[in-house]
Amino acid sequence: MKSLFRDGPGLAVALLASALAAHGADNYADAPIRDPIYIGAQACAECHDSPDTGAQYSQWRTTAHSRAFEALTMPESKEIARLSGITEDPLKSRMCLGCHTTASDEEDWRKDAGFQARDGMQCETCHGPGSEYASDGVMKDRAEAMKRGLRIIAKDDCRQCHRPKGSHDMVLKGRKPFDLEEAWRTIAHPVPKDKHTASTAAKLPARAAVPMPAATTTPSAPPPAHVEPIYKNPLNLALSPDGRELWVACEQAGTVAVIDTATRTKTLEFKVGGQPTEIAFEPDGKRAFVSNRLDDSVSVVDVAGHRVTATIEVGDEPHGVLVDRAGKYLYVLNTSIDNVSVIDLATLTEVKRLSASRSPWDLALSPDGRTIVVTNVLSRYTGDRNPSLSELTVIDTERAVVKDRVAVPGANLLEGIAWHPSGQYAVFTELRSKNLVPMTRINHGWTITNGLGILWADGRVDQALLDQNDLCFPDPTDVVITPDGKLAFVSSSSSDRVAVVDLGKLTRLLQAATPEEREHVIPNHTGKPAEYVIAYIPVNTTPRGLACSTDGSTLYVASKLDDSVTVVDVRALAAVRRITLDGPAEVTVHRRGERLFHSANVAFRRQFSCSTCHPDGHIDNLAYSIEDSGVGMNPVDNRTLRGIADTAPFKWSGVNPSLKRQCGARLAVFITRIQPFTTEQLEDLHDYLCSIPRPPNRYRKLGEDLTEAQRRGKGVFERTHRNDGSVIPSEGRCTTCHPPPLYTDGRLHDVGTQFPLDRSGKLDPPHLMNIYDSAPYLHNGIARTLEEIWTVYNPEDRHGVTNDMTKDQLNDLVEYLKTL
Repeated sequence: MKSLFRDGPGLAVALLASALAAHGADNYADAPIRDPIYIGAQACAECHDSPDTGAQYSQWRTTAHSRAFEALTMPESKEIARLSGITEDPLKSRMCLGCHTTASDEEDWRKDAGFQARDGMQCETCHGPGSEYASDGVMKDRAEAMKRGLRIIAKDDCRQCHRPKGSHDMVLKGRKPFDLEEAWRTIAHPVPKDKHTASTAAKLPARAAVPMPAATTTPSAPPPAHVEPIYKNPLNLALSPDGRELWVACEQAGTVAVIDTATRTKTLEFKVGGQPTEIAFEPDGKRAFVSNRLDDSVSVVDVAGHRVTATIEVGDEPHGVLVDRAGKYLYVLNTSIDNVSVIDLATLTEVKRLSASRSPWDLALSPDGRTIVVTNVLSRYTGDRNPSLSELTVIDTERAVVKDRVAVPGANLLEGIAWHPSGQYAVFTELRSKNLVPMTRINHGWTITNGLGILWADGRVDQALLDQNDLCFPDPTDVVITPDGKLAFVSSSSSDRVAVVDLGKLTRLLQAATPEEREHVIPNHTGKPAEYVIAYIPVNTTPRGLACSTDGSTLYVASKLDDSVTVVDVRALAAVRRITLDGPAEVTVHRRGERLFHSANVAFRRQFSCSTCHPDGHIDNLAYSIEDSGVGMNPVDNRTLRGIADTAPFKWSGVNPSLKRQCGARLAVFITRIQPFTTEQLEDLHDYLCSIPRPPNRYRKLGEDLTEAQRRGKGVFERTHRNDGSVIPSEGRCTTCHPPPLYTDGRLHDVGTQFPLDRSGKLDPPHLMNIYDSAPYLHNGIARTLEEIWTVYNPEDRHGVTNDMTKDQLNDLVEYLKTL
């Protein structure tokens, strides 16, 4: 947008000043500089809608900028939001509003009573909040006006919003590509040169009636938006204590489906919270508890009536739930904040929080009821070029305290867990990712391996693989043990199979081995599983949760991307029935892409899937040595896929301008080592990747005021001067590389973090949305916390000017970053 001051202050200055006087703007006339507030386009219109000013307000009204907020009410916007991983209504999404209205992320106190968000992208989007430069005395002095907040933007600033966005291109396929030069000409609104005299100001009415110019072109209407059907996506299963009902947590539908185990049919379905994940029954079977990951809550359900009777607020993104043997406490794993809520079931109130490790996932109660063991998905922080180290968190149920933390070396993604009925050990699923080995070793079948861990009652841990030499078992997800203790069943969510493990053979193998063999050979030996894996049972698409009948005759398998439950005859070791959950029959582009993402068919020897390194579309907390960066060199941190759609370019080096390029032939050459996706598959996968949702920000809800610390941190993030008053160069400011609303500028920058083996120091800045949830940080994952980015790895102020900050300023900055 061209400046009103292109030819000097002139008429526009005097007009805006006199008009704003009627709106109370003179209250700011001679006041000291304060925090500016937004006064809205209507205030600007009092002076800027006359022939003498070029009818600037009316001209703005003909542009898409004035209708930007209104655009969010269209059906297309909801589809774009879905493809961008946004779960909220576009009218309530901070990400959408950032480019569709002015001051969307500002607190209410920074908006005048006359300011209206519905007016879209207004004058102050480009020129800054006007309260402090709007008065007559200030507006006549350009330098003073800019000192008080007037901004004169450059053409390239438009790219903060007008940048390639895959989600928009997919929905608005018929629209004309954005042309910056043409757009710059379209929105130009200079004051006519012959009217550039301040003396005219007094002669103008407060609001001149000017006919609105007709639009020069009529944009073609975009095609109708496709409404994505709501699938069921069954995740986990729980049998009622009497064994008559099988309850199924349907993540996407937000429901629990109930199956009659006698007839093997679905009998009913009822609503719970957002993204139900796991289910636990009380010992007497009267109540059940359902964790709702999206809502940060647990639904309390009357089992006989199949209805929710209460909702318990817990921590962020609850996953596993379990009731102790006495029915006194409910344990809830808060996956996103690494702790466990302990709920008193008499009062349905939380009485304490227990510290877990990183991303607690599942839990199992020992047969004697005294011990709960918790799996944690992510490895502890182990530092640069060190192997992963995960944890099993052990809880004493009598005192409801953590009594032990058992290390599991070389393992990550610990998910399902089950106790042997003897109480001698528990079995858990795991990956053994060799992320420090160059990805060239994929051809040798030894980069990502999959297996089981055994936690003995005395605290020892053994590990054994489920992969065989030519038959990998990718992404083991859940495990159950038959009541007689003879067999363990393990689901592979990426190969649509269930492995059958003879536990007697496995434990005898371990007990006969030497300590050296148990520690170094068996955990890595793909020849050993043939001795204890007795069968692989094909089941329906993407098996996740498992449940075994009390008599041990029947295994139930939740098939997430088939909207069904597979019934397995344990004696025959074969699938005998598919129980439909009545999901949509249509298989959409999105659904096909989701299946590709979770399928190991995309990788050499079916070793892994996309979801292996990006569980839940997020991170696995590891850095990998990718061949195109140099064999054995330059390990790079694994970045989240949540909300990634419109944040091109991709890879830390920024070499891929689109997700299709990122997932195309280069992926096949350097990672999957198999034929690349077909054009149709790439379209499907792209649709799914663009729509991976980003959880709501836990530190600040939309429209919620910033805390004092967050407000101070915002000032630090946006600062232009050091503490001593000297100017910070543009390249040293946070907002240069991380401008809103996506908080990435899509350009390469050298921030001084280049390691000796790195080919280049120029990196693509990641977006900062939900940055609190994607540690570790920097391109090689060496910063464990946000603070370490600047306290340890920014000695020369190349990653923003920060060395003059006080400890309090740094703390405030981190608090603000968590709100983005």
